[in-house]
Amino acid sequence: MPAETAPIEPVNILLVDDQPGKLLTYEAILDGLDATLIKATTAEEALTALLKTDIAVILMDVCMPDLDGFELAAMIRDHPRHEKTAVIFISAVRLETDDLLKGYRTGAVDYVSVPVVPEILKAKVQIFVELYRKTRQLDALNAELEERVKQRAEQLEASHAALQESSERLRLASEAAKLATFEYDATTQMLRWSANTSDVLHRDVPEQQSFEDFMSVVHDDDREMVRNYVRTANYADSIAELEYRVTSARGISWILARGRAINIGDTQRVLGTVLDITERKSAESHQQLLMAELDHRVKNILANVAAIARLSSANAVSVASFASALDGRIHAMSSAHDLLRQSSWTGVDLHELVQGALAPFRSRSTNDIIVDGDRIRLTSKFGQSMALVLHELVTNAVKHGALSTAGGKVNVGWSRITTPEGDKIAFSWQERGGPHCSKPARNGFGLAVIRSAASECGGTAEMTFSPEGFQFDFQGELSSRTQLVGTRHIAIVPKARTPLPAASIPAPRSCRILLVEDEALIAMQLKLDLETEGHTVVGPYAQLSEGLRAATETNFDIALLDINLGADNSAPIAEILDRRMIPFAFTTGYNDLVFLPPRLREYPHLKKPYNPGDVTDLIKMLAFRADEQHAASTSNQVA
Repeated sequence: MPAETAPIEPVNILLVDDQPGKLLTYEAILDGLDATLIKATTAEEALTALLKTDIAVILMDVCMPDLDGFELAAMIRDHPRHEKTAVIFISAVRLETDDLLKGYRTGAVDYVSVPVVPEILKAKVQIFVELYRKTRQLDALNAELEERVKQRAEQLEASHAALQESSERLRLASEAAKLATFEYDATTQMLRWSANTSDVLHRDVPEQQSFEDFMSVVHDDDREMVRNYVRTANYADSIAELEYRVTSARGISWILARGRAINIGDTQRVLGTVLDITERKSAESHQQLLMAELDHRVKNILANVAAIARLSSANAVSVASFASALDGRIHAMSSAHDLLRQSSWTGVDLHELVQGALAPFRSRSTNDIIVDGDRIRLTSKFGQSMALVLHELVTNAVKHGALSTAGGKVNVGWSRITTPEGDKIAFSWQERGGPHCSKPARNGFGLAVIRSAASECGGTAEMTFSPEGFQFDFQGELSSRTQLVGTRHIAIVPKARTPLPAASIPAPRSCRILLVEDEALIAMQLKLDLETEGHTVVGPYAQLSEGLRAATETNFDIALLDINLGADNSAPIAEILDRRMIPFAFTTGYNDLVFLPPRLREYPHLKKPYNPGDVTDLIKMLAFRADEQHAASTSNQVA
């Protein structure tokens, strides 16, 4: 195959003459030069073309009306971009020697006299065109060569700088990571340390020392382990790790050694690093302590729940009353736990505890509940007990006391008392305007909780069953268990003026309900409750993949979605239901709505542990919405 030829670089030739006929003649003569011919009839047009275009050769008439060729050539030469552009003068008059010299001084490279011989003109122009092309090629080659030389010089300089900085970078990185290096020679049994080893081990360490000298600073219980680590070093392609202790200026420091054994000629060596892991070990110990504390708290919670169940069952007159009492008491503990979690288990504000205990009963009563008390912070243990006390007081008031009839009132107050014996707290619950009050024939669970709370906190409780109403007073030396956290707060819990939203919604029809819940026992209980009310449960599904498949492929009316599904959350399922316009609600054991996309956070959610009444109300609301959407869809289809 013939060799490929390089493409010819296009060039421009400027033709300057005030007579258009001559320009056409020059254009015909120069045809076939692989060049673009640019014509100008005035000096102004010529200068404009030169400003816009790179020109290889200028073919110029000497005599022009506005500006002669010599003056135009001088102006062109003054521009840096065109100071080397070839200019050929064409003259129709005989030029004297002085004229020729003038032309050469202004930048002319040749003269052509009239009449023009086409072959001569074309040959001269072609020579300068080729010269222009060669010059451009040489400039490109020189620029490329200079760039290569520059790049190579930069590479050599960068390589040299990298070599210089490599050692410094390694040193700085080791110091920043508090990482030291060592080299052990198995033949001489000598250790060589990096310069920062003393900072890592927190003691003076020489740059070179014998292995036995180093063993003197290793903890007695770890010395044999360190000897075996070095003695049985694996000379394969692997890294061995060892954690051991050394004596240091800080006492005992934990060290992590990572080493790899290699053969250098006939010498066996171990190269590695040492790192101070004392803080990590301390954190691990602290984590183990936290796990033990968590285990302790969980077992205490389970023990409390078991005690509540036993005491509730002992005083229950029926299974239904037992279930209702147990559920309410567990909810009271759950509310207290929520407040304690918000304060990282450092304590609970008594005002918030009281308001939380009374909140579920506001809509069920037409009576005023007045709360008046100092801002006092209780310990976590006392807060849980107080939550049960408040629950028993308010439920008894609703069932038998002032909150069971119209016109009844409850006054709840507490204060911080300073006495010579120390700080005390006084708490009072007073009922008025209710039915006739008398002392009960037997002590139930509520009285037992109240008395145990008083005993636990080192205080005394007094219960008065006067005909005007029940009164509970508690006073104890609790200065060591409480803190004053703010100014006095007075609040009135008003009468409920509007019913719960679900109260105005009719009982729902039997629904198909998608249930996504990863806790097996909770799922079973919720499914049983829903089926008892006549609904059909689709599921329950415990995994995200199963829930996604059911949400896409299954027919149902409404859905309940547990937010957390192990390591996943149910947001993708909710988005499918949202697109399908199927009403749904989230279920959650804590405030984890932040894991959801913002537009899903406003959907209804049900907090664990479930209250059967709340579940029923939620299902009524979701079913009502489903019927509304179905009716709207049917109406649109008819229209």
